[in-house]
Amino acid sequence: MPKNQVHIQIGEAFFDPSTGEIDHSGNVTGLRPQTTRFLTELIDNAGTVISKGDLLDRIWPETHVTEDSLVQCASEIRKALRGVSGVALRTVPKMGYRLDLEKSDPDIGEGNAQKLRSKPWLVGLVAMFVVVLLGGLYWSSKPAPPSQNVTVAVLPFQNMSGDPDQSYFSNGLADDLIIDLSGLSDIRVISRSASFSIDTESMNVQEMADLLRANVIVEGSVRRIAGSLRISVALVDGESGANLWAKRYEGTPDDVFAFQDEVARELLRALSIGLSSTERARLGVRGTNNVDAHDAYLQGRELENLYTMETNLQAEAALKNSIRLDPDFALPHAHLGQVYSFRVENGWTRDRDRDIRAAFEHANRALELDPDLPFAHFSLGRLYTRNFAPDEARATEAYETAIRLDPNYDDAYVFLANVHIFNGRAEEALPLIDQAFDRNPIPPYWYDLADGMANYFLGNFEEAEAILVRARDRNPSAPYPYRFLIATYGQLGNVDEAEWMAMEYEALGRTATIEALLATASIQDPAYRSAFAEGFHMANVPEN
Repeated sequence: MPKNQVHIQIGEAFFDPSTGEIDHSGNVTGLRPQTTRFLTELIDNAGTVISKGDLLDRIWPETHVTEDSLVQCASEIRKALRGVSGVALRTVPKMGYRLDLEKSDPDIGEGNAQKLRSKPWLVGLVAMFVVVLLGGLYWSSKPAPPSQNVTVAVLPFQNMSGDPDQSYFSNGLADDLIIDLSGLSDIRVISRSASFSIDTESMNVQEMADLLRANVIVEGSVRRIAGSLRISVALVDGESGANLWAKRYEGTPDDVFAFQDEVARELLRALSIGLSSTERARLGVRGTNNVDAHDAYLQGRELENLYTMETNLQAEAALKNSIRLDPDFALPHAHLGQVYSFRVENGWTRDRDRDIRAAFEHANRALELDPDLPFAHFSLGRLYTRNFAPDEARATEAYETAIRLDPNYDDAYVFLANVHIFNGRAEEALPLIDQAFDRNPIPPYWYDLADGMANYFLGNFEEAEAILVRARDRNPSAPYPYRFLIATYGQLGNVDEAEWMAMEYEALGRTATIEALLATASIQDPAYRSAFAEGFHMANVPEN
């Protein structure tokens, strides 16, 4: 994006109010029109608090909207500015919002700034110096990669079908490949949560490999139209960007399993990875030979991850259809266990007891069908950490088994850490959380959530606040960081900020009362539950 008079610098990024685009080092994010107006108002009044009423009047004149609309705009801006230094969107309790921008060097006035803009070579020289400096700082603090010689990152496959609704299929094939490779002991595979989170359109292969701490990148595309299926896959050297291996497969949708098996084996051959007899037997095993059952499972898995009441119901329908087509297919059973659990946890259920029973029935059925399926153990273990069926010993056993079966199951370290936290041993959780952070180059928000919870219960409230704010900003629509932020601000004596967090929590459709907050908490240890409730009391949260 060219930097001209139209583009406004905010921190180290540039904002174009005419298009609503934010450009951060070539990574362009588009904002909705109302969010664009919101950010423009904040920039025009940088450093000044703008009240919610004024913002509503300016952005939606003569239109009645609720304050939830402001919360959504603020969340969208925070997400777009994630990773941008020199700018911060602040919420001011009971007042409104303020955009804070770092001030320029006092020796560089407007005149000098104009001179810099008029000399692109000088701007480039300065930028090069900054990049080199930041690069040195990054590499000096970057955690060392795991000990394996080969680290592979599988990027989401491009959907070339011309139909956005087919993205579940292209994503699903890449995800299947991650699962296939993750069970191998002589290869390190970057988790889906990391490799699927980067913007593949704004970076070259070397940049993506550097960010993901991977030696090699797997990229591909999928085109499925009517009776034809084409899959193109390439293995790329992360340092040079050169293709190590590439191939295109053409056939019909019924050939998808044969294509997947050949891709996995060709990749391992290109990487000179040897397999044990057990790994050779497991490679390519997906639990079904029914293409339609597999397709329905991919649909359900994609919908499950969207995490709304509507998509939860749609995920249930797709996974049940998969089971109808192949009753002995373990994976849809394991995922149905999660779908029903999410429904209960989020209050989307009409029959809580029935959904809890269904969650356990499907999770246990998955294990009966495939005792060596890591996700089946994970699914059951997670159920045993919920407040409707806590069982520390079974949860621990399930997560440890999942890690043993899948040495690349990075997320399981955090879930195992949560078992310790929920049962009053936060100090034992911290090493597991550190290990998970070291293994995952782009950790999802709930890594920070676990870290923040552990620090809260250890009494490190200031540290917990910073970590939980980061968790919230990484996923503003997730309710869990807000809960702990309310309690943390209570412990810190910052009642105004706690009240603001409670308002934003309720804007997500939740109830901010002590009774409701504790009812959905998975904390089992009596002392920890008491400490959690204490934070809410100190924050003046109403009892019910």
